[in-house]
Amino acid sequence: MTGLETGIQRLVDEFIAAGRPNARLQPLNERRQGYEASAVLAGPAAEVCTQELELEGIRLRRYLPDTPGPWPTLIYFHGGCFVAGSFVTHEQQLSYLACHGKAQVIAVDYRLAPEHCYPAAHDDALKATQAILAQAAQLQLDPDSVTLGGDSAGGHLALVTCLRLKQLGWQPKRQLLIYPMLDATAAMESYRSNGDDFIITCDALLSGFEAYQQGSGVDANHPEISPLYRAT
Repeated sequence: MTGLETGIQRLVDEFIAAGRPNARLQPLNERRQGYEASAVLAGPAAEVCTQELELEGIRLRRYLPDTPGPWPTLIYFHGGCFVAGSFVTHEQQLSYLACHGKAQVIAVDYRLAPEHCYPAAHDDALKATQAILAQAAQLQLDPDSVTLGGDSAGGHLALVTCLRLKQLGWQPKRQLLIYPMLDATAAMESYRSNGDDFIITCDALLSGFEAYQQGSGVDANHPEISPLYRAT
């Protein structure tokens, strides 16, 4: 197996040597702690000004560039398969985006499964986005240059939030979707060809989807659970 960054390659080798532990059998607190511990692979955070605040009951963290506002703004939803992730897991990436992109980045601390099932994370993402836009002047946000983005489950939330906002008559200037989780049915070939050896396995993804669906009354084919198959 070649082509991986050195630190990631080491983790993958250790994962395979350990017999490919099944994420379904891992205690949730260990899964969350392991994700936070892996943040060291991203290196040190960039030196930017940060600020934590709360809007509509949702915690946010702002990363501010060293240029005068108003700024282009990225509203960001972290990854973690709907069950993990936090400000800690994405500190390095988001500080670098603010520093080198000369943009304001606002991270959203949405509710996680299994404590909170669908549509909790989706509703938090929409509510946070609307609250941020409503405070555009105070946050020195350029409303004509807003991006919604995220990775993994966060990419899913960014996309579905854009679709919800579209129905309400507003769209951001851009979307930034980094390996988004869009298919809870595991029908795509990548689930089979890349689903065993790379730590974020098919079981890791599906167990996250299932934890988020549990008790919600929706299945894997729901258009906000598997938005890959939506026509509009």
